[in-house]
Amino acid sequence: MTYGSPGHTWARKAIGSDVPPGKRELALQLQQLCCHLTGESRTKKDIPDPTQAQAAKRLGISETSLSRFLSGKSVPALELLEQIHASSCADASSGSQVDVTFADLRELRQRANADHCDNCVALRAELEKLRTESAGDALTEARPSSATTTHLARHPQGTEVASDELEPQRGRLKQLRDDSEIEIDRLRNENARLRLLASRSARHAGPGSGPATVATNEPSALPVPRQQGDRQRSASDEHAARNIAAKAGALQASGRQGSPLALLYHTVHTLSHVEIATLVCLLRHQQDRELADNLIHIYGRDQSHQNVVRMALELHEHGAVDDAGTLLRIRATL
Repeated sequence: MTYGSPGHTWARKAIGSDVPPGKRELALQLQQLCCHLTGESRTKKDIPDPTQAQAAKRLGISETSLSRFLSGKSVPALELLEQIHASSCADASSGSQVDVTFADLRELRQRANADHCDNCVALRAELEKLRTESAGDALTEARPSSATTTHLARHPQGTEVASDELEPQRGRLKQLRDDSEIEIDRLRNENARLRLLASRSARHAGPGSGPATVATNEPSALPVPRQQGDRQRSASDEHAARNIAAKAGALQASGRQGSPLALLYHTVHTLSHVEIATLVCLLRHQQDRELADNLIHIYGRDQSHQNVVRMALELHEHGAVDDAGTLLRIRATL
């Protein structure tokens, strides 16, 4: 089988000029490997001239992920790289042998990762900043001004005057507390309403249905009691997920090479399975399908079997039945 033969032209991806040398070299090698692959469909296996979708199914990954690997936009996990190499060797015809070893590929992958690892520290710091943003804002609101503190220290006899100066701050804090209680009640009711709608969608949706679309004109329901061993989604879960979704979307739109994927990688190792499930649904809602696909793949690849099952259940509760199934399939192929 020759490179770029009929049925494998999809493997010959254009690689952008902004792709670093290490990633470019790995992507070119992956393109050659994928020309040896056969494909799978729902009814057939060992398709000799597969489409990109059939080759992706053969590897057990999404078509989007395969396309990003071949164009140098993403670097596959070490286990997935080994799987691509093994599948290509198994599928290669007698007249066309694979001429690269897995050790060579592993070395190429290390060089490709070195191209963007300098960004990891900054992205990790940005992730932590997003997680603590709301707590930091609340602390700033509650802390008295430095001018007031200095005044009290220098003039202890003027505490009555200082008390009058602090009165407006007391009023603002009381208003902040009242507003917070109202917002908490609203979020609890919204959380219960979303759970109820997701449950209804999961019951009525047929096979292959995607995440439920939430109507905005449904009446708010009372909070759902917490079940034994279950962790309800809280306002902080959703807040963290919304911040990450906004940041990932902005990085994707800016075209910064490798940044969205690196952010998702650190997110998987930082947020809980409840927050990750919420983040997947938010990415779907804002039409960032590629980011959602990559997030599911990274979680299924890097997390423990127990965490993967927990997240799949959480996705199912969100009404994201397809995503839950995809996550379990990814885990089953490892």
